Amino acid sequence: MTSTSIGELFHNERFPSGPALVLLMLYLPVGVILAVLRLFIGLHTFFVACILPKPSLFRHVVLRTMCGILGVIITREGVSNVHRRAKVLVANYTSTLDHLAIDLIMPNVLPSVWDLPPTLMWMLGYKDMEAKRGRDRLIQNAKKHIQYSPLPLLSFPEGASTNGRVGLLKFSVWPFSMDCPVQPVVVKVKRPRFANISPSILGGRWWIDIFWFLFVPFTHFHIRVLPPMSQDEDETVEEFAQRVQQTMAKALNIEATAHTSSDKVEYAKQILFIQPQTAAGQSSQYSPDSPPGGSSSSDLMIRQVQEVLPHVPQDAIRKDLALTKDIDLTITNILEGRVQFSPVAPSVNEPVTVSPAKTTVKSTERLSSPIQVASKTFQRSSQQRHLSLQDRKKLLIDAARQRYLEKHCGNI
Repeated sequence: MTSTSIGELFHNERFPSGPALVLLMLYLPVGVILAVLRLFIGLHTFFVACILPKPSLFRHVVLRTMCGILGVIITREGVSNVHRRAKVLVANYTSTLDHLAIDLIMPNVLPSVWDLPPTLMWMLGYKDMEAKRGRDRLIQNAKKHIQYSPLPLLSFPEGASTNGRVGLLKFSVWPFSMDCPVQPVVVKVKRPRFANISPSILGGRWWIDIFWFLFVPFTHFHIRVLPPMSQDEDETVEEFAQRVQQTMAKALNIEATAHTSSDKVEYAKQILFIQPQTAAGQSSQYSPDSPPGGSSSSDLMIRQVQEVLPHVPQDAIRKDLALTKDIDLTITNILEGRVQFSPVAPSVNEPVTVSPAKTTVKSTERLSSPIQVASKTFQRSSQQRHLSLQDRKKLLIDAARQRYLEKHCGNI
């Protein structure tokens, strides 16, 4: 159904690049002053929107004028397609102010998914339909609303915002379960080329989005109302939702994808959290100030070597492990004298590893007895003394290996 990757559906960067960024920097002082002035005007606009009744023509004219001052320009198309029986509006989701733009064209009510005080919810144009208690409760309350209220219900079935330029997320099915026609509404958002700041970005905050709405010279919302659509008799709710999605995608000249809002959440985790942490780990690992093998796996190898040879300092073990990449070979190099170091006193409070009972007894018996590495007699010839030294080295290596295997691999 889709050939578009999930990352293409969202903006990761807020600002443009190239010459447009230079022009934006020149506009910066003007934009800051404009944002401050519009902030106070916006507060007055908000209170006017709360006082005047929604279906009022006077409210419509006043708010359209004040939104123009705030830099929110709204144009409409296909208003003749509005049908009174279509009590559910479904729209694509591109920015924080989509609800406001659609409300000025077609007054509506938006179900709230937040736990807000009733007064604040009323002021924002939301209505609590107990969406937190599950989809069935939401559908039940939504049906009651469209049955008794003259205002249609607005829904964003994508469940998350996109850039609106590549594709639509897969639609949720609840808005299409109302047993009534739905009114598709498509939204396009544009800004001046020199101030083409993304209306929404991955991981962005709503209040930051609003600041940039006040900052730019204007933001153009183009609202297009499509003909109402009804569910066919032989069509499931899922198929109906998919058909509406494809119709809206065709009107926007973009793709109807199979990606969901949950996919966006996972993608955001990958981009905003996992990849930066991985990059930070790699930079610290290869930083000149950090020791070689600074990863957790190399630290584990160092601890394992020190458990066998507690008198060897970590720096010496780390340097040899960086060359050998092998615990057994590093232990051999240390016992063979190939690693230069100054012995350190082993810690008195070394952790004790608890193993199964039989293995613990046998291991303790073997390790509690001291390893005799010195020759019992002084050999007369140099050849015999050399052979004795080699035997003692071999004994040390075998003993160290045995201790390592018993500690990490059990009693073999």
